[in-house]
Amino acid sequence: MSEVYVLAHRLFGRQAKRIEPYFPELSTELVKAHLSVTREKWLAFMLFSGTLVFIVSFFIGMPFVLLIYGAGLASMLWLFVLCMAFGALAGALVFYYPTIVASERGKKIENALAFSTIYMSTISKSGFPPQEIFRLLSKFKEYGEIAVESSLIVRDTEILGLDLPAAISRAMARSPAPDWTELLAGIKTTMTIGGDLGAFLEEKSRGFIADYRRRLQDFSSFLSMLIEIYVTIVIVGAVFFIVTTSIIVAIGGVSTATIKTLNYAIVLVGIPVLTAAFLLIMKGASPLDN
Repeated sequence: MSEVYVLAHRLFGRQAKRIEPYFPELSTELVKAHLSVTREKWLAFMLFSGTLVFIVSFFIGMPFVLLIYGAGLASMLWLFVLCMAFGALAGALVFYYPTIVASERGKKIENALAFSTIYMSTISKSGFPPQEIFRLLSKFKEYGEIAVESSLIVRDTEILGLDLPAAISRAMARSPAPDWTELLAGIKTTMTIGGDLGAFLEEKSRGFIADYRRRLQDFSSFLSMLIEIYVTIVIVGAVFFIVTTSIIVAIGGVSTATIKTLNYAIVLVGIPVLTAAFLLIMKGASPLDN
């Protein structure tokens, strides 16, 4: 990807530099998403992606427009506007991609936070120093993004030579999860004032477990409602539509071919698309996805 960023910056670097001051929050989102690229290069990549999609869609759509509507000014204008919309959509997706990635990382961190805090509390009560807690946590890959964040704290202390409070401050600045940021701030404060880190982590773990239990209950209620909506709209709705259209064909007034086409579209396209949409909604709301 680095070559693509370089090419995009070479083509659109001047325009990206001009609009860069209007997007100050983008730098933070890039850091939280662990995307090693500057704000200016990412904006250049956004402009490059939007322009590329516009050009490709224009040349792909032109033969179809000429074949179906002819070489009229109105048809070419509509094609131009449609391709501009595609390019703008591609650019918007690139722009918001770091925010989406950071949000997904934050969700994974918060889903694993209750269990990782219990682990940290156990290690601390066993007499290990705080730096060793993050070292052991970084090796526990089952905790996913928390292990990644812990490995970065270890890197900052061992390779960059920072002390642990400074490394934790850096971790707080790039944290995509508010609860993880709060936990790190508490660890840093406890270390600074010389408090009981094990007791602090145990107390935080109880709070995170209670919050996780509440989210599981909320998800259970939401899942029940989602299943009812799915059965009503997708299953019952599809059967009702097919039966109704069959009655209409029997009565007359609508061609059998049209009704068959609609029924095939419902069964082969509508139901799979709606099912996939419901699965995505369920996956996005699940607190079990680590």
